[in-house]
Amino acid sequence: MKKITLLLVVGTLFFTTASYAQVSLGLKGGLNFNSADVSGGGIDSKTGYHIGAYAVIKAGAIGIQPEAYFSVQNVGTSGDDIDLSYIQVPILLRLGFAKVLYFNAGPQFGFNTKAESGGVDYKDQLKNTDISAAIGAGLDLPMGLGAQLRYVKALSNASEISGDSWKNAIVQVSVTYALFGNN
Repeated sequence: MKKITLLLVVGTLFFTTASYAQVSLGLKGGLNFNSADVSGGGIDSKTGYHIGAYAVIKAGAIGIQPEAYFSVQNVGTSGDDIDLSYIQVPILLRLGFAKVLYFNAGPQFGFNTKAESGGVDYKDQLKNTDISAAIGAGLDLPMGLGAQLRYVKALSNASEISGDSWKNAIVQVSVTYALFGNN
């Protein structure tokens, strides 16, 4: 009898919370201010861009914000620039304040799609995945618009070369537009 009562209480809480959950889907894009910590140094910051989609699933002030976007993360050297691009998939915990301000943080999984310099392919010298931590803040503006500021720092070494270290770091400024639902 106690198990049935517990099951009914948990089920009721789940369905009550789910009925209040708000879901929104949208597009995002903006600028990347890229850098990398590389053994041996000599890496200059460069500006890139990102474009993709996001979802927000929230119940009250707390939610989850999964995203998927294409990210150009070029960096410079004393010679040629290194052209890097990734498909980034962050899964962020979102905490809202005052209906317009929110903070988010969580892991980000990057999948390397391009690494070349001066027409030479260097993709085999970098790992296919890049695991990072992301933390940021955003504003939900009228008419489905929004703005985000985020810092992303690699947790894993992206270099495939033994003894070398390569860790990407990005500051992102994004504009969002909700296609469905409210941010």
